[in-house]
Amino acid sequence: MKAQHVVAGMTLSAMVAVSTPAVSYAQTTEGTLQAGSTGSTVVLLQNDLNALGYTVGQADGQFGVKTTTEVEAFQKAHKLAADGVVGAATWKVLDAAAAALVTKPIALSASSKAAKSIGVKHIYYNNELITSPYGFTYDNTTYMPIWYVMETLDKEGFTHTWSGNVWNIIVPNTASQSIDYSDIRYGKGSMAIAINGTVVARVIGVTHVDPASKSTTTFMPIYYVEQALNRIGITSDWNGTTWKMKSNASQGGGGSTTVPYGNVDLRFPAPGSITASSIDSYLSKSAYQGTIGSPLTGLGASFIDAQNTYGVDATYLVAHALLESAYGTSAIAQQDNNLFGYGAYTDNPGQDAGVFPSDDYAIRFQAWEVRNNYLNPAGSNYGGSPTLTGMNVNYASDKTWASGVGSLMGQISSSVGLSASNYQSYSASNAAPAPSSTSEPVYYLNGATGTTKADADYNGVPYYSSVSDGQNDMFFGPLENGSFGQSVTELQKYLNTTTNAGLQVDGQFGTSTETAVKAFEASKGLPQDGIWSFSMWQTYIDPLPNTPTLPAGQSVNVDEIAQGMAGGYVVPWYHIPNVGWVDSGYVQLTDVFRVIAADPQSANTSIPVYSDPSGTQSLATLHSGDFVVASSSTATNGMYKIQFAAETAATSGGNAPGTLLTGYVSAQRASLSAQS
Repeated sequence: MKAQHVVAGMTLSAMVAVSTPAVSYAQTTEGTLQAGSTGSTVVLLQNDLNALGYTVGQADGQFGVKTTTEVEAFQKAHKLAADGVVGAATWKVLDAAAAALVTKPIALSASSKAAKSIGVKHIYYNNELITSPYGFTYDNTTYMPIWYVMETLDKEGFTHTWSGNVWNIIVPNTASQSIDYSDIRYGKGSMAIAINGTVVARVIGVTHVDPASKSTTTFMPIYYVEQALNRIGITSDWNGTTWKMKSNASQGGGGSTTVPYGNVDLRFPAPGSITASSIDSYLSKSAYQGTIGSPLTGLGASFIDAQNTYGVDATYLVAHALLESAYGTSAIAQQDNNLFGYGAYTDNPGQDAGVFPSDDYAIRFQAWEVRNNYLNPAGSNYGGSPTLTGMNVNYASDKTWASGVGSLMGQISSSVGLSASNYQSYSASNAAPAPSSTSEPVYYLNGATGTTKADADYNGVPYYSSVSDGQNDMFFGPLENGSFGQSVTELQKYLNTTTNAGLQVDGQFGTSTETAVKAFEASKGLPQDGIWSFSMWQTYIDPLPNTPTLPAGQSVNVDEIAQGMAGGYVVPWYHIPNVGWVDSGYVQLTDVFRVIAADPQSANTSIPVYSDPSGTQSLATLHSGDFVVASSSTATNGMYKIQFAAETAATSGGNAPGTLLTGYVSAQRASLSAQS
C-alpha cells in the first residue's frame, strides 16, 4: 500500500527519505498476498494489522502462520471470507480501517499559545549529558524534538530514516536479536515510530519552530518515545525537565561497549554511493548547533581523492573532520585550516594547534598519517586492528572517540541509504588494497617569498635535506622535565644506547629521563641540573661540526609546504628551492595570503577563480582558507589577482600537481588575509 507522503516540517538533515514507508496512509490496491508471500508489501500489511490491534509482532516481510491467523481474524471481524488470503476485498477494508487511524499533522506557529511552558530540557545517556534541547507542553503532554533524541541514540550506534511521517530507528546488528516486538498495539496519530521497519507506536506529532535552530522541526510526546525505546533495551527516567536514558547491555540496545561502525576495515574504500557529490550534499544539509550547512561543503572531492590516494575510507575521513572541527566551525578550523585537531593540546589548544595551508591539504595529510601509522600493522600507533576500535587505543585518550566518529559515519551512510553492513568488515584475513602513495603530501606554492629570522642557537636558520631530518636533528630548545615530542624521543634513544638507561621511548621527559640525564652529566663531569642544553645536543646527538644555516634577514623563495613537528609542536616546514627544508617558525612570509569566503561559517565556502579579470572564464575553484600568493591585498576593479598551484589532478580540474596558475577572485566572494 503506497503511502501518502506528507512531510511534517522535519528540515534537519538527520531525517533522510527512504523509498518505501513503513506504514500505509491512503487507500490503494495491491496484488494478492497469502501464506508464503514475502517482501515490502507484506511489511506494510503486517504494520497495518498491528496498528488495528491484530498483533503479528515484527513486520519481517514473511507471510507466515501468525500473519495468516491475524488476517483471518481481521476478515471475520469485518464479515469477509476468512481464508487468510489478502485480495482486493480485504485490501479495500484494510486500507479504509488503516486510513481512519491517521489524524492530520498539527502545525503550531512560533507564536502559538498552544505550545506552553517552552523551556530547556536535558537528555542524559548512561549518566552523560548529551544535549539540552527545548521542549514544550501541548495538550497536557510534554513534547520533545525528535532530532535531538536521534542525536542521543547516535551515541550507541543507532541510525535513522524519516519518510511518510514515520521515524524508523535502525538498531545495530549486535542488538537486533533482542528487540521486543510483543503486544504491538497503538492508536491514532499523524506520525509513527518504527524499529527496523516495524511500527511500534503511532503518535500525535507536532511541528513547531525549534528555538535553538530557528528551524521548523518535528516534536513527539516523550511518553510514547520512552515506550518505544524500552523495546530496544533503553529505559527512561523523566522528571519533567531531565530525561535520563540508560542502556541495558544484556538486552541489547547498543550497550555501552558497542562502537557504531567500529569493525569497519578503514583500509578499504567506502561503498560506491559515497561520492564527492553525495558528501557535499550531506555537508550542505548537515546541522550543527542550530545552523544548517557545514563550512566543509565543497570538499567532497578532497575526501574522495585522499581515500583513493592513501587508502583510507572517505566516510571515516568526513566523520572525523566533522567531529574534531565542530562541523568546520571551530576556531582552529577557521583560522588554521586544522580539521583534525593536530597539536591542539588541552592546556592551550588555540595557541598550540598546527597550521595547515588548506583544508584539502589537511585532509590529505590526515589520510596519509592514519594509513601509515594507525592502520598499518607495522605503524607506530597501530592498535591491533585497522578499525575505529583499533585507532581509539592510541589516537585519543577519550574512550568514546570511536563511538563519536562511528555515529557520524552512520549519519553520512544513511544519507545515501547505506548501513554498516555495506562496508568491508575487518578480518585478519583481509587483503586490503595497497594505497596509491605512501609519500607525505606537500602543498605547492606559486612565487611565495619570505625573510629568514634569527635562531639564537644556530646563529642563523638551519636547513635540512628532508623534513624528517629536520625533526630529528634540529634543536628546538632546552629539554627538561615536562618537555615532550620528537626531540625527547631522540634523547631517550641516545641515553638508552650509550648508557643503558632503560628508558621508555615515549617522547615524554619525566622523572626517569631527568634521572638518566643527571647520571649522564655526572659521567661527563658536567653540572647535574637534569637539563639537556644546546651544547650537549650538538656535542652528543647531532655532532655535525657545521650544520648548514641561512643568515637571518635573507630573502628566500618558498615553493612547497609540508606538515611536520618542531619539538613537541605541530608546525609547517617550508621548502626553499636549491637549499632544503626549514622550520617555518624561522621564516616570515611576505606575500602569502589566505583567501577567505565572504561568510566562512556558512556552507558557501567554495571560491571561484577566473582566468580573466572580467570574471567570465572559469579557471579553478579554491576553498576558504587556502594559501595563495598575491602582490597586494587590495582589489582592483573588484577583483584580486592571485597566484596559486594545482595540488592534485582530482581537485584542480585535471591539472598536474604543482602546475603554476594565475587567476582572479571576486572581492564580493572573498577577501585576502595576510598569513603570518
